[in-house]
Amino acid sequence: MGFFDFLKGKKDKKVVEIYSPLAGRVIPLEEVPDDAFSQKMIGDGCAIDPAPGAIYAPIDGEIDIFETNHAISVETPSGLELIIHFGVDTVKLNKEGLVRIAENGGVKRGAELVKYDLDLIKSKNYSTKTPIIVTNMDVVESIEVVANGDVNVGDLLMKVTLK
Repeated sequence: MGFFDFLKGKKDKKVVEIYSPLAGRVIPLEEVPDDAFSQKMIGDGCAIDPAPGAIYAPIDGEIDIFETNHAISVETPSGLELIIHFGVDTVKLNKEGLVRIAENGGVKRGAELVKYDLDLIKSKNYSTKTPIIVTNMDVVESIEVVANGDVNVGDLLMKVTLK
């Protein structure tokens, strides 16, 4: 430790960049019509009101696509844990309108994971607002949602600073 190290502060914080897993309009979690998401009981982040298309890996990591294809958990190499939850109550669709493309395991950012039929899901009166949430907030110092308005797949969505 050098004499002036105290001027530099603590070691540089690790910042993890999360890229948009789907195209659409970025909205605050508070606009998701489910208390568990809107009140940030599960974690923090943002949501996307999706355009037609598919869900893609937002970052390199290990994925687990839920049996019903409505949600995907991601663990990054840095230990950050995310969930992409397509819509609200869409677990009840039991895969209808949600087609798994990828297998569970390691993925690279941008890999296609699940295709969705937006019109079919909306026709069944399900909200398609999709939370992208950091679930292990105990390792997070801050989350900055850097995107607003319309986003495309792969646009920078959030910067997460780890403790």
